[in-house]
Amino acid sequence: MNVSIQNVTKRFGAVAAAEDVSFDIQDGELFFLLGPSGCGKTTVLRLIAGFYAPDAGEIRFDGQPVNDVPPNQRNTGMVFQNYALWPHMTVAENVAYGLDVRGASRDEKERRVRDALAIVRMGDLAGRSPAQLSGGQQQRVALARALVINPGILLLDEPLSNLDAKLRLETREEITRIHSETRQTMLYVTHDQKEALSMADRIGVMNAGRLVQMGTPREIYRAPVSRFVADFIGEMNFLEGKVERAANGEVAVATVYGTLTARGDGFQPGQPVTCGIRPEALTPAHDGGSVNLISATVQHATYLGEIEQYTLTLADGQPLRSLETNPEAVRRPGEKLTLTVRPEDIILLRA
Repeated sequence: MNVSIQNVTKRFGAVAAAEDVSFDIQDGELFFLLGPSGCGKTTVLRLIAGFYAPDAGEIRFDGQPVNDVPPNQRNTGMVFQNYALWPHMTVAENVAYGLDVRGASRDEKERRVRDALAIVRMGDLAGRSPAQLSGGQQQRVALARALVINPGILLLDEPLSNLDAKLRLETREEITRIHSETRQTMLYVTHDQKEALSMADRIGVMNAGRLVQMGTPREIYRAPVSRFVADFIGEMNFLEGKVERAANGEVAVATVYGTLTARGDGFQPGQPVTCGIRPEALTPAHDGGSVNLISATVQHATYLGEIEQYTLTLADGQPLRSLETNPEAVRRPGEKLTLTVRPEDIILLRA
């Protein structure tokens, strides 16, 4: 099912939880809404589910307006943060609940419950109660219960927030597998950047009720359009500067740490900009031919085997983070270190 959100606004009193939000979810897509707590992402999910009515704008399923369609007639499946399983029912009975409400025949119900449990690899535990399951298993039952009704779109509201780190990773992989096998249209709401980057077909980033950027995980990470997105998605160093010259896609930026050469279009001499540099793009310079050299002092080094993470300070005391893959040298606190970054790895953000 295709879902279209067109200029949707939802207010609670004077607060705009969602303001003029527009995006489309394609049939079979795993689409993420990502943002910090209070940004409006769960409000948008609840608007799609029908739990809230928009104050303005329109929601369409396969081209048909659903603003006035009640939740139980929208053909959506929901996976909650707290699983919401019935404790007095078995796994199979929990999964069958939506089919009972819809009046499915006994044979159809048994077949569809069996198929749904097979998708989440829980068929052997159909007779157990939720209390006999781990958190990850309970979440998979909640997934099966949502899938068994063949929803047009599956809505997942921070589904892994109650799991420990290991189970989060395992369940993340399970959801990705299920989506790959079923091509079920899914909207997944989270504040976890790693979940979004590792799972999503596309991501919509929200802040203060607005959708501020959309794109593939790689586009969002490599080409953030604002300082907020750059800072929220992964780690980022920010160096302020001013454009010295710009021609043929090459931009020279004057900073207090030296002139940095970056790639970009539409910049003018004298224009203030912020240079965003990911820690993994800022590496120790090993030869005299390196470009964009930055001098810093090591404050702390964390050796992790395949990489070493550095916390450094620049000449004016500004902190900087860097990392080195396959490290050989031992860096000590107080040591001077010259770093380099490729022009294509500097993200130019307009001030």
